[in-house]
Amino acid sequence: MSNTRVSSPGRYEGYSERLYESWQRTSFYVAVRDGTRLAVDLYRPVVDGAAASTPHPVIWIHTAYQRGVLDADGQVQLSASSYMDARELTLYGYVLAIVDTRGKGASFGFRRGMQDSTEGRDAYDMTEWFAVQPWCDGNVGMLGCSYLGGSQDNAAIQTPPSLKAIFPGATTFNRYDSVCRGGLMAQFHTRPEDPRDEGVDSLPVDEDPHGELLAAARAEHSGNSIMADIWKDIPFRDDHSQSLNSRFWEECSLSTFRNTVEMRGPVMYRWTGWMDEFTADQFIALANLRNVVKVFIGSDTHCQSPDFDMFAEHLRFFDRYLKGIQNGIDSEDRVYYYTYNSPPGGSWSSSPVWPVPGMQPERWYLHAEPEALSLNRQPPEAAGEANLDVDYSVVTGEPLTPFWPSSQHGHGLSFETAPVEQQMRITGHSVVSLWLSSTQPDGDTFAYLEEISPEGAVHLRAHGRLRSSHRRLGTPPYDYLGLPWHRSFREDHEPLVPGQPQEHVFDLLPTSTILRPGSRLRLVVTGADPRQRTHLGFDPPPRLTLHTGGEMASYVELPVVSDAQ
Repeated sequence: MSNTRVSSPGRYEGYSERLYESWQRTSFYVAVRDGTRLAVDLYRPVVDGAAASTPHPVIWIHTAYQRGVLDADGQVQLSASSYMDARELTLYGYVLAIVDTRGKGASFGFRRGMQDSTEGRDAYDMTEWFAVQPWCDGNVGMLGCSYLGGSQDNAAIQTPPSLKAIFPGATTFNRYDSVCRGGLMAQFHTRPEDPRDEGVDSLPVDEDPHGELLAAARAEHSGNSIMADIWKDIPFRDDHSQSLNSRFWEECSLSTFRNTVEMRGPVMYRWTGWMDEFTADQFIALANLRNVVKVFIGSDTHCQSPDFDMFAEHLRFFDRYLKGIQNGIDSEDRVYYYTYNSPPGGSWSSSPVWPVPGMQPERWYLHAEPEALSLNRQPPEAAGEANLDVDYSVVTGEPLTPFWPSSQHGHGLSFETAPVEQQMRITGHSVVSLWLSSTQPDGDTFAYLEEISPEGAVHLRAHGRLRSSHRRLGTPPYDYLGLPWHRSFREDHEPLVPGQPQEHVFDLLPTSTILRPGSRLRLVVTGADPRQRTHLGFDPPPRLTLHTGGEMASYVELPVVSDAQ
């Protein structure tokens, strides 16, 4: 072991010795409580050509995207963890397991509902099964991102006693607010079913060399629910799904079970990147669960963090909470995040709380004047308005378009600041208030906050959306960080009266960036987004009128942090 001892975000030396040089993979079925057999890949460290007999903590992944696939050389590669090779944890004294969810890969059964209570009970059974195996020391953790992050929250809801620590990436706190943010279903939840979901190219387990069991399992997958169809039938937060016989948004949300999870659930390290739909969820989870010990927000997009050592961070987290190694991670600030345009060596910051100390909302008003649209700290002296014919041509309809959209300048109304004279730091959640009238009784509104560098480069830093009929604000049932919350019950549905202005208030996803002198901010407002596939599609498209000034002063409120922080 190195004499140097370093433990800080993304750096870990001298606390955890590399104990092994290789791992061994085996695969088999485990039956859960209702008899459904789930396919498991198990990776154990190797000593003298055989699996080590020493018990170690087990870290496992619950995946709908296959346990592994064969590469061109016939070697098994993970399909479940793209941001690091989780198998390397075995070299430091862990056992890694990867389990196909029921109805997926080589597992039997069928999916009732994505990450529903059935999958949660499966996770409980698998956790407790791992805990009593001779190669496990009784401590169990989980890791994974996106669906695999949600699988961890789903397991935490069931509070299996042996599940001590989880590391979920890019997942939700409340499922409705993620899938139907602002009343609009997200594009990645309306795509066609992934062929991987049905077990295409899945590996049979060791006892099934000719694939008969795999074929039988895949035959049962024909009963899988199509989640896009189910979600289409429950557009409101309080809807009851007839096909699932439940209020599904409650059934599958961590927020529903927050008290139980906080009292009996595992410690959590939650993460994603700023350019992702799931950033706000991590901060809301932090505000409501004391067992969220760390939140990490990187510079990149969904399940990617190329400029941060995610493996080192996983190792020091699991060392602390599964092995009891006192490496100091539990005494650090709870939030660690990246800031764009920081000076060299200053890109990463930490904070004990969120919002960060020193953040003050700063209101910038939209001005609609005959010669230009602009953003200004001062409200308009007179009322104004700008018209927008919604451009549905931007909607691509592709099976899966990027999580982070491109600039929509040119497809909507663009309100731009003058070049800033002094450095300006924005860290947190922006909120927009837009007074809109329409020629149609409903519509979708998108707002994009863009940064334009002095050299003219455009970077989309934050965005949000709201369906007009969901605009009514409510009181959130938990800490929502003071952000606008739309209850979106059926009784809250409120169509527009064509031609009558209504206020549309919604938050944008958070970010952290420094505007250099000479930079500008631009707020682009549109009625369609390239990633939509379930837009309202009025014919003719709505003509929106955005009102500014007077009693209908539209604005964006920015989270500005003073230079002293």
